[in-house]
Amino acid sequence: MGSAPEVWHTQMEPEENVENRPECSICFTSYDNIFKTPKVLQCSHTFCLECVARLVASLPPESQHDKIMCPFCRQPTQIPQQGVPGLQTSKEMLSILPPHLQHEETVWIEGTKLCYKQEPQSDSNQASPCVCVEIGLTKKEEPPAPAPRSELYQICCACNDWKRLLLIALMVVILFCILLWPVQCILKTGNLRCTSESTPTKLPFSSVLVTQGSDVH
Repeated sequence: MGSAPEVWHTQMEPEENVENRPECSICFTSYDNIFKTPKVLQCSHTFCLECVARLVASLPPESQHDKIMCPFCRQPTQIPQQGVPGLQTSKEMLSILPPHLQHEETVWIEGTKLCYKQEPQSDSNQASPCVCVEIGLTKKEEPPAPAPRSELYQICCACNDWKRLLLIALMVVILFCILLWPVQCILKTGNLRCTSESTPTKLPFSSVLVTQGSDVH
């Protein structure tokens, strides 16, 4: 176990009778003797080791050593001290598997991974690798922290704010003048014309006649 664990995603090897092999009711993957080992809950429902481990990993940290609810009947099952690999294995399911898969491999939990040690090959002198599969929930990437802003940047932002405020104040003054000017004209002159036109003075009618009469003589 000294070597670094290698993350491995389980895939079924093609076999002739793979369609006839029993499969997990959650992931619909055929059982094997490693990560897909059939585990029996206290309600007699059977699921693969990986799916049960994922159900436990989805629980709050304080409840991952307590009980797990069956996804079918919701009956609780006590989680063993050694974790999900310590649950009872369905010997009946294992007996249906091909002969080379009827021997259950030793699987343990290491952090958020299910791991087991591969058997060393006869023609290899290398140490047997530790194969793992991730069962923990993927965490959302946290947004990067905003970079600290310099004093010059803050001064520029303050200047821009003052410019905006000055522009808004100017627009308000212009709008107010446009609205106030017609009102002032109506109050002053009685119409929208702010300047009163001078009316021509009319001479008396009698003086006009006298002037015309003197011109005749």
